[in-house]
Amino acid sequence: MKTLMFALLAVTALAAARPAAADEFSLGYDVDRYPASKLSMAACRAAVARGAAAAGYTTRVDQDQKTLALHVSAPRQDGRSLISYCIAAGDQTVFVIQAFDYSGPGNPDVDRVKARVGAEVRKAARGG
Repeated sequence: MKTLMFALLAVTALAAARPAAADEFSLGYDVDRYPASKLSMAACRAAVARGAAAAGYTTRVDQDQKTLALHVSAPRQDGRSLISYCIAAGDQTVFVIQAFDYSGPGNPDVDRVKARVGAEVRKAARGG
């Protein structure tokens, strides 16, 4: 549970770091959790990578620290990024997906990307 609280605090701190700049980019995010028996850290990490690739994103960082997996990807052109976390929190696996577009606020592509990646993780949790 401490790992989950730390991760959520870190995500909140990142989101609040530049509140005045919120009108400069679009952000879409998705957070969910599943029993670790349904969604392992390895399955979560692999699903995030599949979802990002299906959205046309190229992996930039893929780190596995056993209780925290970090995946950062972006399309080949500039202006967008995807930051995803898989977090082991007791008997749960939590995922956090953040899709950014730096061209300005209100870009619907961030919702498309986060939905695509989130769908892939949820599919993995259902055993598919």
